[in-house]
Amino acid sequence: MSRVAELRAKAREYAERGRVMRAEHESVDVAYVLADRDSEIGGGLISGALAYRIFIWLLPFVLVLVGGIGVAASASESPDATARALGLTGVVARSVADASRGSNRWYALLIGIPLLLWASRSLLKALIVAERIVWGDLRRTVPKPTVANTLKFLVFLVGYFAITELARWLGIWTGSTFVRIAVSALLLTGWWLLVSTQLPHGGADWVGLLPGAIVVGVGIVLVADLGVYFLLPRVESSQSTYGALGLAAGLLFGLFIVSRVVVGAAVLNATLWERRSTSKQAP
Repeated sequence: MSRVAELRAKAREYAERGRVMRAEHESVDVAYVLADRDSEIGGGLISGALAYRIFIWLLPFVLVLVGGIGVAASASESPDATARALGLTGVVARSVADASRGSNRWYALLIGIPLLLWASRSLLKALIVAERIVWGDLRRTVPKPTVANTLKFLVFLVGYFAITELARWLGIWTGSTFVRIAVSALLLTGWWLLVSTQLPHGGADWVGLLPGAIVVGVGIVLVADLGVYFLLPRVESSQSTYGALGLAAGLLFGLFIVSRVVVGAAVLNATLWERRSTSKQAP
């Protein structure tokens, strides 16, 4: 009983210390508000739903790559070289390259393109709903997942791979990992800032969306780089043990981390924008 009482006393002490720090430091108060807001909206559940939608989007996207790489490789170089040229690395590049060696390349394109458009619309709709929940923007007129918006969103998604490939090429050309990381983070920040303006954002201007864009730009680069060193070897080992199930589990885990970064960025933007609006309205 003395041990339990000691733990309770320490918990009360830490809680009191946290209340004092919230009153003295605005940054600490923001951190508490962020945690409370994320818990209230179910940030983990939203991230899981987004990760699932991204995973579903990747299936027809890879199917289109299978057909496209197969056609391109038959006209020029090997499927492995073509996959690496598109910025695909590791187990994903090998899987796509191996699949593209099949004979049904045009069938993959014919089936994959309509499915890719459907999955892009589904992912866009999920992002719109997630942003509305985070911002509390449930009554405002919001973007609709129309055909035009879906095509625009698909261009943004393809642009992500173009950015990563450009950053990789600059890193090889300069021989500097720092250049690759810096260019990738900078371009991805601008990329997500453009994407954010097309999603519900509670009337915030681009300056109000910039903090979250920085979080996404830097966060995706960190997740990708750390995934190469920590996640990819485990995915490859689990693939050899559990087959496709191990690959899917590892990929879903990585997508969940990315989705957590995206949701956290939206929570940060919404919180900071509300505090800024409240301070402006205060006498």
